Amino acid sequence: MAAASGSVFAFLGPLEACFALIGTLIVISFVICTLYFLGKNIYVFFFAERLGHTVDFKNLGEWAVVTGATDGIGKGYALDLARRGCNIILISRSEEKLRNVAKEIASKYNVRTRIVVADFSSDETIYDKIKSDLEGLEIGTLINNVGVGAPYPEYFHRMVGGDQTALNMIRVNCVAQTLMTRIILPQMVARKKGVIVHLSSGAGSAPVPMLAEYSATKAFNDFLGRALQQEYEDQGIISQVIMPYVVATNMSGMKKTNLFILESESYARSCLNSVGFLPRTNGHPSHCIQNWLGSMIPYFLRARLMRSMMEKWRDMSIAKLKKKGEYKGE
Repeated sequence: MAAASGSVFAFLGPLEACFALIGTLIVISFVICTLYFLGKNIYVFFFAERLGHTVDFKNLGEWAVVTGATDGIGKGYALDLARRGCNIILISRSEEKLRNVAKEIASKYNVRTRIVVADFSSDETIYDKIKSDLEGLEIGTLINNVGVGAPYPEYFHRMVGGDQTALNMIRVNCVAQTLMTRIILPQMVARKKGVIVHLSSGAGSAPVPMLAEYSATKAFNDFLGRALQQEYEDQGIISQVIMPYVVATNMSGMKKTNLFILESESYARSCLNSVGFLPRTNGHPSHCIQNWLGSMIPYFLRARLMRSMMEKWRDMSIAKLKKKGEYKGE
């Protein structure tokens, strides 16, 4: 009985107290880090804008550039930057949609707009025109939003659209962020201020089977933004990575919103409130919760669950296409 009442770590002898101290310090450190993370996120997402503590985007430069600005998150960013007093340059491939969004912004906010028609899936010659159109403008904010996904999960060797789809995804998701940043960053360096936002995805934080290339391009966006933050933070420039989960956009195919599937304009507003506070974020409290819950699942189990989910999504998508007579596989 006496032996049973002793410490289960008695075999450590004199090292027992040392290990107990280390364990206690680890627990205290975890609690402090968790409380700091929660406190900071609550402040950023719920109080910073109300207290007037968010970034003054208008003061960074006269113009803000948004790529992929005619729908979804990009349009949400354009509208909210206009609300904050920035003149907006909209870049996308559809001139009609660009003019409609420019008209909407002008009707709501007393700011100027410009449009640049550019298809980011075409070759790199488009950047000469973009650079020319932006020349001489004081640009304080760049939202690298333009992106393209796959219509549904599929095995890599059977990717819908084949090699052309694979090439287009790299051009739109990776080349666009790289070259748009190279066009605008030099003037920010010269003025020692500016914000560059890189839209990544929750799919870029861990490999997603059957969306392999999309997941990889989003990881590229994440690493590019984080590396640039380390390079330029001492020069007054903020490089932020946004990693959303599902937002109600044309690309996601989701139309209805709920606690976790957000409306694009409110999501963009939440993201802009986080600039200068969170260099890498999911952009909204509900998406941060999703990310935190996912991180609690061991990777080996998460990978299996993700594979199962993607296979079911693939099968459902193909079944719908077959029913409509639109399936072109097999």
